[in-house]
Order: sequence, then C-alpha cells, then structure tokens
Amino acid sequence: MSADHRLRLAVIGAGVIGRRHARLCTLDPTCRLVGIADPSPVAASLAAELGVPSTASAEALLDDMRPDGVIIAVPTPLHEPVGLAVAERGVHLLMEKPIAADLTGARRLIEAARQSGARLLVGHHRRHNPIVQAARRIVQDGELGRLLAVNVLWAVLKPASYFDVDWRRGPGAGPVLTNLIHEVDLLRYVCGEISAITAVSSRAGRGFAVEDTVAAIIQFASGAIGTITGSDAAPSPWSWDANTGENPAIAASHENAYHFLGSEASLEFPDLHLWRYRVDGEAGWTQPLARDARKVAQEDAYAEQLSHFCAVVRGEAEPIVSGEDAARSLAATVAILEAAATGRAVQVGVEVGA
Repeated sequence: MSADHRLRLAVIGAGVIGRRHARLCTLDPTCRLVGIADPSPVAASLAAELGVPSTASAEALLDDMRPDGVIIAVPTPLHEPVGLAVAERGVHLLMEKPIAADLTGARRLIEAARQSGARLLVGHHRRHNPIVQAARRIVQDGELGRLLAVNVLWAVLKPASYFDVDWRRGPGAGPVLTNLIHEVDLLRYVCGEISAITAVSSRAGRGFAVEDTVAAIIQFASGAIGTITGSDAAPSPWSWDANTGENPAIAASHENAYHFLGSEASLEFPDLHLWRYRVDGEAGWTQPLARDARKVAQEDAYAEQLSHFCAVVRGEAEPIVSGEDAARSLAATVAILEAAATGRAVQVGVEVGA
C-alpha cells in the first residue's frame, strides 16, 4: 500500500466553529484529521464520531500526534497561550479570529511564529468568499470611480439564553470584538487601510457591563469615509449572515447590509448590485439609474480557507491573512472600543507587527 501523503491536521477547540473545521478536515482529500483537543465532553463525542483520538490537553495532542498543521478555535482569551504552544513547536497554524485578545498578545504570537518558522494564517474566513473577492475587484479596479463612502449595518437579536454563559455579559465579549471585527476586516480588505475612528456605544439594550449597540465613523487612508452601526439587541434582517446564509443557524433574509458609494457608481453588497447612470447627456439625480446585478458562484468560505491553509502548510502559498494583517484588523476594532470609551478620535497605526 502506498504511503498516505495527506497533510496531518489537528483541531484545538470543539465549539461551534471548531466542530465545523474538524468536519471539513474529513472532507478535504488533501488532508486528514488526526486529533481533537478540548476538555469538554463534546470533544470526545465529536472525535468518536469522526474516528480520531481526543485529548483534554493541547500540549498532549501536539506532542503525541505531531501534526503538520493545527486549527485553533478556542475562546479568544486562550488564543495567545494556545497559539504560542503551537508556534513554539514549529507547527503551522490557522488561528481563528481575532488573532489574540489584544495587540500585545498578537505581537507575541507573530514573533513566536517568526522565530520557529511556523506559518501563521488567521481565520478571517470571509476573504476566501468569491463575493468578497468580487467586491474588492470592483472597488479597487475603479468601477465605482473614486470611493467616497461606505455604510455597514449589522443588527441581530441574540436570544436571552445566549447570555446564560457568564463571560458573554462582560467587557470584551460584546458585538464589537465578537462580530464587528468581521466587518472591520472586510472593509480593510475591500477599501484599504483605516487611519482613524470615532465611535459611541451603548448598554441600554440589556444593561449588561458589555456594550450591545455601537456606531462608528471610519476614516480611510484613501480619503473615503465609512460608518458601521452594530447591535446584537435588535431584531433585524440586516447583516452579512442573514443575507448570505453562510451560517445555517441564522435565518436568511437576503437583505443587503453594505452600501459602497463611488463618484461614478454605487454597490449594494453582498448581492453585488451595481447602480450607475446610463444616459445621454449630463448624469444626475433627475436621471434614472440602471442596476447591473453581478453573478458570482457561491463557495463555502470555510472550505476554501482550509484548502488555502493546506497550501500554506505545504509552502505553496503565502497566507491571505497573515499575522501582521490580522493584527491591523484587531487594532482597528479595538480602536472602536477605545474611541467610544474616551469620546475622542483614535488614530489607527498600521505597523503592529512584532
């Protein structure tokens, strides 16, 4: 029998996203799942279902299984210590977003990977989605003319039972770091670097110690401006997940949550509807707008990300989201909280690597 040349991958963390990663590893023909680490009974059950060993200790999994790559899907406060355990062993890693709980942790992880030679990919999975890549091309290739502004609306109602877990009611567990970091990273990817942020936040929806609603004004290095309004306490059809159906646990609405405004055209997103004038003579608000609906084949962004990670582990590709890149998205997201707490504009630097 010929040797099995598939990459040997392990998953640390058996929460919702960890379970999704583990199952995808069993479907990709270029890799195989060799173990799961998590102290919860769910991990043992999942491992038995998938026919792989499980252990409570990440270190034990690393030392016993010696995987080629590891996918880390633990709670955010554990990203740094678990990531360091992996990187310091020289094992390539896919770290779920955010890269770490803070920029200090991000820098430590980036440096540990650099010192050991471990390749680090961060799981801002939307970048692997063909519709996001299409929006980036439309904006950066100038189809909208000069980008002037972008508006993002993200609003959902997290059920009361979601907050039965104590840590979800405390600072750092709110929609900014948990959810809106996706929007911030997507805006950086499509529109370019963020230079400054102002923001206000509110706890009025639930009265917990953590914010439930926030509004931010973003200045891009290009001169464009943007707004993000987010809430996890409001019933609404307006969010990435509700539009795309990417998360099967969230009911689909197919309502657009992004609007990119350019000097020559505007774009509704994620549906990729381009609006522009196609008239003889002077264009302007008295003239009818034409809509061009772009069609892009849908793909599972998590599956595409796994395929990319395998290429990164084999040395065939550079990470689409490097540690330094992910740290910039973290810096911009943390700036929303800082701006809301201080009432002042926060300048967002881009040199955040170690």
